[in-house]
Amino acid sequence: MRFALLIWLLVCAATLTLAQATEPARAASRYAKPADIPIGAFFRRAEYSQMAISPDGNRLAAVRPINGRDNLVVIDFLAGKLQVISNFKELDVVDFVWVSNDRLYFRSADLSEVSGATSLKGAYAVDVDGKNIRDLTFPLERTREREARRNSILVHGINISFRILSQTFDGSGDVIAEIFGRSQSYADVYRFNTRTGEYKLLTVSNARQRCPLGVGPRPRTPYRHPPGRAQGSHEPARADYLASAGRRKRLGDDWPRVRQGKPGQRHAAVVRLRQQDPLCFVQCRPRPEGNFQNDIAQRKLGEKLLEHPLIDLNGGLIFSRTKKALVGIRYSANVPVTTWFDEDLARLQAALDKALPERTNAIDIADENSRYVLIYSVSDTNPGGYFLYDTEKRSLQEVSKSREWLPPALMSKRSFIKYKARDGREIPAWVTTPIDSDGKDLPLVVHIHGGPWVRGYSGIQWGRWPVAQFLASRGYAVLEPEPRGSTGFGRSHYTASFKQWGLAMQDDISDGALYLVKEGIVDKGRMCLFGGSYGGYATLQGLVKDPDLWRCGVA
Repeated sequence: MRFALLIWLLVCAATLTLAQATEPARAASRYAKPADIPIGAFFRRAEYSQMAISPDGNRLAAVRPINGRDNLVVIDFLAGKLQVISNFKELDVVDFVWVSNDRLYFRSADLSEVSGATSLKGAYAVDVDGKNIRDLTFPLERTREREARRNSILVHGINISFRILSQTFDGSGDVIAEIFGRSQSYADVYRFNTRTGEYKLLTVSNARQRCPLGVGPRPRTPYRHPPGRAQGSHEPARADYLASAGRRKRLGDDWPRVRQGKPGQRHAAVVRLRQQDPLCFVQCRPRPEGNFQNDIAQRKLGEKLLEHPLIDLNGGLIFSRTKKALVGIRYSANVPVTTWFDEDLARLQAALDKALPERTNAIDIADENSRYVLIYSVSDTNPGGYFLYDTEKRSLQEVSKSREWLPPALMSKRSFIKYKARDGREIPAWVTTPIDSDGKDLPLVVHIHGGPWVRGYSGIQWGRWPVAQFLASRGYAVLEPEPRGSTGFGRSHYTASFKQWGLAMQDDISDGALYLVKEGIVDKGRMCLFGGSYGGYATLQGLVKDPDLWRCGVA
């Protein structure tokens, strides 16, 4: 009964009626082939996204369309109540995080900007009943200063950062947060009360210090960039330098050095400190990053936790406060994966994967009450949905589909491949071929990601992903390469791009298309380039460098 009421609330939330909500499903059943699906259906806002369970496991928060914009809602599924938290009409909620069981922090932006860029406009903390909202866009300024800044042009070019690093778990309601306070180039760490605005600086006076890591009420593992090294440079996050990292017994103590990196040598970035002993977790290069334990007292690497042959394991560590342990690592290889070190959670994952086969099932467990488990289940053809699992009753109930108007049976398969560039470098990529084709001699669109110093794929996501599905529904094969310069595939893959814009980087893209021609998948006479930002540059450069190879380009 409880879950039935929850589903009814989700379907009927805001201004939707039950009849209106079921119309997309009826429309989806009328599609006979992929080309029948309207263009807008692929890019329509998800009915629910970013759903997360509260620390006590009694509520769900999610983003859903209201007023044609993405807004924040909270569902108390035990009491059968749904609360609309934000009511933006010209902005969108882009992300949120639970501050405590009864309070949330969220940020806003305009996702309808013509440029396609996401420029943050504001940040707020609010109670789960929509009350006691506090503007945290400029969290360290007085109200008058904040309003003057908000009304000036400066708000559009500023770093809006209030990244919550940890709760304090002491009943105070304070959080440990990374805030751009004294500088707009380097953030500091503060103890901050999101209700009163009271705060205390926790980091030392060196403005170049970065201190985002640690657990409990104090930050304990800072690291610094050497003088003259800009944090905002195009080096991958924490790629070369760890000048100082350690643990202090008291706030006034100096930081002991744990590891020191040198340019071009092995990278070691502190990921997280363990609560009960002097062990921290670090990431190391130059191969694709792996996770290791690091003994602070002995200043040496210890047990290797996990390493992947293709990708860097950047973060993704899952800790349990009740168990006081690292319980798993979540990362995206060719598909999202969670490796559990905890046997109970590993068995739970296996059971859910069996119940929801041929999908990626990411589980979200409330740390203070493990009875209810939230699952986000998605695949290359299924746009995803949310489930609740009751561990006491061992019952699995669907909460909501993200895009019920898109029938999985008409979606095209998305495959991971690796091909060799002309100099022998292996390039990872994803290929989508139309489901209603024989997979031979197809027209091709090469979708090039921006950056280029980013990872263009992180999990099966409905951002870049709908483009491939839409084009495949119209008969095109789609290649999404990760050419040299893309981050997340080891340092060598990144540094091979230096001084190679328009040269080897461009060849990687062309060689991917030619590989598909050689495999018989693509018609060489019908190939197109497409992308934005760096992808736009590479599109135009491809037309200049290899004019006979491409029929067109969309930059």
